[in-house]
Amino acid sequence: MLDIVITHYQEPWAVCKGQFEMLDAQRGVDWKQIRVTVVNDGGHRLPDDRLADLSYQVEQLDIPHGGVSRARNAGLDHATEPWVMFCDCDDRLAGIFALADILNVLGPEAEAAYDLMWTRCWEEGNGKDGRPVIFEIPKHKAFVFIHGKVYRRQFLLDQAIRFDEGQEFNEDSLFNAVILTRITSTHVGEIRTTEPAYCWIRRDDSVTLSPGAQDRSAMGQLTRNMKVATETMIHRPEAYGGMVTRTAYDAYFMDKTRRISKAGKDALRAAFAPWAAEQLCVFSTANVKAETLDKIRAVSREELTDQDEQIPDDWETVRAWMERTAWAYLERVVG
Repeated sequence: MLDIVITHYQEPWAVCKGQFEMLDAQRGVDWKQIRVTVVNDGGHRLPDDRLADLSYQVEQLDIPHGGVSRARNAGLDHATEPWVMFCDCDDRLAGIFALADILNVLGPEAEAAYDLMWTRCWEEGNGKDGRPVIFEIPKHKAFVFIHGKVYRRQFLLDQAIRFDEGQEFNEDSLFNAVILTRITSTHVGEIRTTEPAYCWIRRDDSVTLSPGAQDRSAMGQLTRNMKVATETMIHRPEAYGGMVTRTAYDAYFMDKTRRISKAGKDALRAAFAPWAAEQLCVFSTANVKAETLDKIRAVSREELTDQDEQIPDDWETVRAWMERTAWAYLERVVG
């Protein structure tokens, strides 16, 4: 019924064991319905003797190092069950009945009705003072991550939807956003649980927290948005104006926030300017409802600025900035 694909690079067993031990602790599940595959992304294998002690079978799939997206694609290619769930090796299910809660809804009725199902998730990490913190990821951010999502495998195959192996950051939100351009909200189902079913562990040595990560993450978000805009133009043209507006607002806030270095902003403008020149007409005349624009402003500001930054965000200001960026590029190209 369910393929669980766990990606692993160089993380030691001490970091990964929580994922496998919590799987081992699951109650009310029939392990004959579940395949667990570890995709080793060019790093060392997890110790076979540790995996052999578990109450379920784990298959290890070794591939040359190519990044997490390539590893997830390899896991998807290896999957055979109707549903597939992607997990990081350092995360874990959030309770001993989490997997049972998921499996209980993945029957024939769900296959006929849904292409994507999701559960509530915890985020666990260290606060600014170094103390452990855990909180529930807000619902409006649920589709930034693949964590806690279950995908109908045949839908992914039919639509040729795969993880973008050229996307270093935001590869999971790009994957989800592409899916959402191909389906309506009625094909997205929530797996309702009393408590969140999945826990995403934010480690201090994560690549997302490494030096320069803010710049690389911003570039990843910009390229994600531009790729999603293309998908939206093809598959959901009625939402295209809104996606162009979202991309413009994100780029504007990236250019103004203190979170990103000058070099990072220069690179962002260089990537955004040619796209902006092509989209000026769409942005200027896009029929975006007021409530949609308010939501775009709020989401972009929350994700890309510090709370104490006072950055004007009215439509006219953002449009004027986009026009200046685009025309500066066109003048350079035309000479």
